Amino acid sequence: MGGAGLPASLVTLVDTAITVAARVVAIGSLVALFLALGAEVVVRYLTTQGLGWPSELPNILFPWLVMGGIVLAAQGGAHIAVTLVLDSLGTAAARLLLLGMQIVVAATFFYLAYIGLAVIEITGSEIYPVTGVPASWAYGSLIVGFIGVGLTALTTFARLLMADDPRSVRAHVTEEEI
Repeated sequence: MGGAGLPASLVTLVDTAITVAARVVAIGSLVALFLALGAEVVVRYLTTQGLGWPSELPNILFPWLVMGGIVLAAQGGAHIAVTLVLDSLGTAAARLLLLGMQIVVAATFFYLAYIGLAVIEITGSEIYPVTGVPASWAYGSLIVGFIGVGLTALTTFARLLMADDPRSVRAHVTEEEI
């Protein structure tokens, strides 16, 4: 980032916290699903009876895995994008377009998080029979993910204000994945 100092450090800290949280959620969900379904297979093989609760875990944990991945993709600039208009603009116009896009993204995802609260209220009485976990736990992943993407849009907005080249902010670099 072009602008150093406290604002840049704060943006980096927030982005790091979002990334770490999303990774923990995604990897934790994946590991828990793998272990639970593995245990179900072993028990079923040894006893011809299932444990029961592992069959409910995909309904509970898969949404967390997906939302963790969505937030990580937003942090890494890995969502699909059409940049024809952006590439044809000068630096100042590109910055304005990208800033406007972040405002729309932040407003949309914070609104979706707000609407998600109604879904939590509706699904709060639904309980998975074996685990006893409320269905609202799975739907909570939507709210958390929407907030993660909204916060990412805000930090992207700040990065766009500080960057020398707005196109470099959250630019997806495939070589970094290898």
